[in-house]
Amino acid sequence: MSDQETRNEGVREQLISACENSEGLLMVINLDNFQIFDYIYGKELSEELLRAVSKALKDNTGDTDVRANLGADGFVVFSKTINDSVSFSRLYGNMKNKLAEYAKSLVGEDMKISLGVSVGVVMVPQEGTDFSDLFQKANSALSMVKMTGTPGCAFYGNTNNLPQGENVNDRVQTVSRGLDENGETGALWLEYEQFSIVYRFMKRYIQTYNRKAVKMLITVSPTDVTMSEEELDAITREFGMVVNQTLRKSDVMMQSRPHQYFLILNEMDDAYISKTYARIMSNWQESPNYYKIRTSYECEDLQPAEQ
Repeated sequence: MSDQETRNEGVREQLISACENSEGLLMVINLDNFQIFDYIYGKELSEELLRAVSKALKDNTGDTDVRANLGADGFVVFSKTINDSVSFSRLYGNMKNKLAEYAKSLVGEDMKISLGVSVGVVMVPQEGTDFSDLFQKANSALSMVKMTGTPGCAFYGNTNNLPQGENVNDRVQTVSRGLDENGETGALWLEYEQFSIVYRFMKRYIQTYNRKAVKMLITVSPTDVTMSEEELDAITREFGMVVNQTLRKSDVMMQSRPHQYFLILNEMDDAYISKTYARIMSNWQESPNYYKIRTSYECEDLQPAEQ
């Protein structure tokens, strides 16, 4: 991040003036794992989360404080009312709690990733009065926090006490925890953009390691042509959940059209394909909506990527 990323010149001028004329704290704030959240849950929920974070910042700082967004996952704040480590600790605690609360309200308690807040802080005027210089100092403190691999906060000039982790494995495990699943079962169900990346990867994988994968397309249609589109959509979604839970965790699926599912089935021979489809339909028979739709499938081998 750089101070040039503050989104409008008016806010930048306010930050410059505040640093020159007031006593307080300049904070550079980063949302850990926000980019992964955006990738998994999509832009609409990500923007809602950012609005919630902005509101939390406003609610926990003074009316005369200056707040600005630094792009997708960052904020800068100059606070006259939060001007010591004690009041900052309260702000930091509230930010962490609100972030977790808002995120879970958006996507549910089974949220797949771990979000966090990291902050670099510089004291004004103790460390100077020039905004650009102070921003770089706060950003330097933030960078030290990020190097630990664990969300946290640090004041410029006091970063030596940050936990660094015992070894590389500790840091790798810390980062991995943000990516790990939380007990999910069944196939990996992705939207088109994510599925297309996995699809291209699988073509490369089977080429490199001489493995086998199968593409399957399942189509859903109503048994009663007078069924409403809304009802068919709901039943198709229910059927998709059965497909998802029937498949293995190594399989991948997406809803390619309103009433179609496209699957990648890894390491599956021809005999097992029909058994898999039969198992899906056997599980689907337990639904009271079983008789309302008919399904069909077609499949072919996933071809390796062209060299």
